[in-house]
Amino acid sequence: MGGTEAHAVFGYYTAALVATACIAVTSSIQFILIGMRQRCDRLYLSYAMLCLCIAGLAFFNALLGLAQTQHRAVEMLRAMCAAAALSFPFFFTFVGCYAGRPLRPRTLAIITAVCVAFFLVNQFSPGTMFYSRISGMQASELPWGEWVTRLNGIPSPLGWTFHLLTYLAFAWALAMMTMQFRRGDRVPAMLLGLCLSIQFAALLWGDIVIDLMGMPYPYVDAFSFLPFVLLMGLSMASQLHQRTLQLEQTTRRLRAEASTREEAELSLRHLAYHDPLTGLPNRLRILDMIAESATGARRTRSHCAAMVIDLDNFKTINDALGHHVGDRMLEAVADRLLAAAPAEAALGRLGGDEFMVVVEHLPADPEEAGTQAQQIAHDVRARLAAPINVDSNVLSVGASVGVALFSGRDGDAPSVIRRADIALYRAKAAGRNAVRLFEPEMQSVADERLELERGLRAAVESLGSETPFQLHFQPQVGVDGRLLGAEALLRWRHPVLGEVAPDVFIPIAEETGLIHALGAWVIGEACARIREWDARRVDFGEHLAVNVSPWQLAHPDFVDRTEKLVRESGVQPGRITLELTESALLQGFEAALQTMYALAGIGFRLALDDFGTGYSSLSYLSQLPLHELKIDRSFICGLRPEAHSPLASFIVDVGRRLGMTTIAEGVESESQRATLDALGCDGLQGYLICPPLPAAAFVVWLAQRERATTPLRTEKRGA
Repeated sequence: MGGTEAHAVFGYYTAALVATACIAVTSSIQFILIGMRQRCDRLYLSYAMLCLCIAGLAFFNALLGLAQTQHRAVEMLRAMCAAAALSFPFFFTFVGCYAGRPLRPRTLAIITAVCVAFFLVNQFSPGTMFYSRISGMQASELPWGEWVTRLNGIPSPLGWTFHLLTYLAFAWALAMMTMQFRRGDRVPAMLLGLCLSIQFAALLWGDIVIDLMGMPYPYVDAFSFLPFVLLMGLSMASQLHQRTLQLEQTTRRLRAEASTREEAELSLRHLAYHDPLTGLPNRLRILDMIAESATGARRTRSHCAAMVIDLDNFKTINDALGHHVGDRMLEAVADRLLAAAPAEAALGRLGGDEFMVVVEHLPADPEEAGTQAQQIAHDVRARLAAPINVDSNVLSVGASVGVALFSGRDGDAPSVIRRADIALYRAKAAGRNAVRLFEPEMQSVADERLELERGLRAAVESLGSETPFQLHFQPQVGVDGRLLGAEALLRWRHPVLGEVAPDVFIPIAEETGLIHALGAWVIGEACARIREWDARRVDFGEHLAVNVSPWQLAHPDFVDRTEKLVRESGVQPGRITLELTESALLQGFEAALQTMYALAGIGFRLALDDFGTGYSSLSYLSQLPLHELKIDRSFICGLRPEAHSPLASFIVDVGRRLGMTTIAEGVESESQRATLDALGCDGLQGYLICPPLPAAAFVVWLAQRERATTPLRTEKRGA
């Protein structure tokens, strides 16, 4: 023992062990911090704890070499064995995570339990887990002249078992490395393989060269971990750097995606609240603007104005020059409105060729506010009336403007737009290119029209059952008293408003598209009356006339549907006279001409109603396959024998020259009859003959007429 105390000194070997321990501790601290920053990453934390165990193994090995007593040497060996036993769970965890195949929790728990068992046995065994019995200690001289302390004893089976498990652990680690290499992670796998190979060689060196062969060389187990610490630390630092770069790339990509998403959201929001063509706020945004203006008006006790602007001639331009020119026109109108509207006004596009201007801060007095709003509207209309250059085309569009005042009390946005629309409808009805301010009585008119439209729609839907529609019949007679036929006139009784004039509900039916079903019902009813009267031998003349709307004539299926309806009723088409107005010819003369020839070819008689009140042209009149010309009542009311109407005389003469029958409407006096007889008019229709009557009353009138004319015919035959 005295020799040992003399020769066990701090030299190169122990200094290297202490340096190894310091390097391992430093690496352990570094990767503990990294692991904590990486949200307790198992790879870095297990490696840090493994480095800590390696540091303990090297440090206690150095203290063992410097031990001056056997008890001190045994305690240092016990500490070394404890560090070795505790390193196993961290070794398995690290290699598994490093190779990309982490151990299952259950497997790791078994390994940990075995290592704890080794740790406990090592703590309470007299000779640690490596020796069954310690026989003594000695000083051993290293090849370079340094002396270190060594223990002698009988190796225990538990120690050999621990060595075997160590070799199995290294074999498993090499297998993990091989699989990692095959997956393509070649550089990390090769580094792991190099470290394992060095440690495996160090184990063989200690077990074979020193323990079995008894050669006086030092154990290098602790030193073999130094490449492991350095190379694995370098490898993981490289991987961490790569992950950091990937994370930065991912962060940049996510930021770019977030920026793109934000731009997309802003774009979608802009599209949701703005018109894509003009860039102006759309209807949704306009509703918000009106609500915001109403809130401001409530606070300042002022008025605001909403102006609906409708372009008068836009459809003509769009149809004639194409949608491309129409779009450019709308863009130019938007620019002109931006220049014409007051600086504080809000401008938007409702859709189609309708725009809106919202003006705030008008006077609190309604009359002053209305006057000022109308003046602004007139200025805007005047600016829009000036010609606009679009793609080398000089175009002019007028504008009709409807103005509605509102304040904080009546600023409901949909109601404001509705009132402005009502005023716009009045402006267009007044001849377009006008400005109208909404007034309360306009609302009652609009409500009445809505009530008419609802009632008309309900009535049309009830066609075929107990319908509120009815046909009245007015006879047409020759100037000699002979019965020529009759005209079927449509009548409608509203359940609330009562009798509604045809000139009121027919335009509504045309605007809503109900005229097609209603017109078909009229023709069907006329055919039913002809069939009924023929069965009863009622003489009503040669034909029955029905009015045809321009909208019906323009429908592509009108000819086929009408022919099918009449033929299925069993009535010859020649007994039906279709009365057309001149407005039907103005909406596409060529198409109307083809339709009329198709109807005439089927056998229908055609009449031109209210001739002379429209844009009559002898050039197109000669082309039409007409059978009758009906002289409008406006030319009949002033007829007297001593004052012939040149227009009525002209129409009769034109009809005679073109081979058409002429029938005068609205005949109410004997003097008118006499004048028309003198002019050579063929037929008469009016209250002088008979007012329009329901079907039953008309049959009674026919019977009375028949009884009244029979004696006259008998007297003439007797004479």
